Amino acid sequence: MTIFNLRRSIKSDPDRQHGQSAVEMALVLPLLLVLLLGMIIAVFMFYSYIQVTNAAREGARAGSVYRITGTGSGLTLAQTVNKAIYDPGTGSTALGFLSPTSPSFNVSSDVAITLLKADNTAGDPTDPRPGDRLTVQVTYRYTLPIVAVALPMFPQPLVIVRSIMMEIQ
Repeated sequence: MTIFNLRRSIKSDPDRQHGQSAVEMALVLPLLLVLLLGMIIAVFMFYSYIQVTNAAREGARAGSVYRITGTGSGLTLAQTVNKAIYDPGTGSTALGFLSPTSPSFNVSSDVAITLLKADNTAGDPTDPRPGDRLTVQVTYRYTLPIVAVALPMFPQPLVIVRSIMMEIQ
C-alpha cells in the first residue's frame, strides 16, 4: 500500500467525521445553553416588569375615577387603589401570574399614593378634586425562578418599582 492510498483511506473514514462533529458540539453547546438561559431570564424579567406596570396603572385608574365610583362604597382613596391592585377578599389581582402575597408583595406597604393639586402643592387624599394628579407607585420584589437555583451569586430578589400618574376625573 502506498502513502497516497493510506492518506485517502484515513480521510474517508466516517468514524473520524463523527468524532469531529462531537468535538464541535461540545464546544458550541455550552454557549447555546447560556444564550437560551439568558433569553428565558430576560422573558421572566420583562413579564414581571409589564405586570407591575399594569398593576400601577390599574390602581391609578381606580383612583382617578374615585370621585365618580367611590362615593357609595365607603372606601377611602387609598383603599380603592389598593383594592384595584389586589383584593385579598376575592383574590383578584392586577399582577397577573405574579404572587400578590409576602414576601414578594404586601398591598398595604408596597403601594404608595401621592396626590398633587393643579398648582403642584400637596393635595388632600380624603378630598380629591377634579384636576388633581394622583401618582400610584407599586414596589414588587421578584425572585427569578431559574436564577435563584442555578446562579445564586446574582442578587435576589429583583426589586421592581413602577409609578403611574393620572388626573382625577
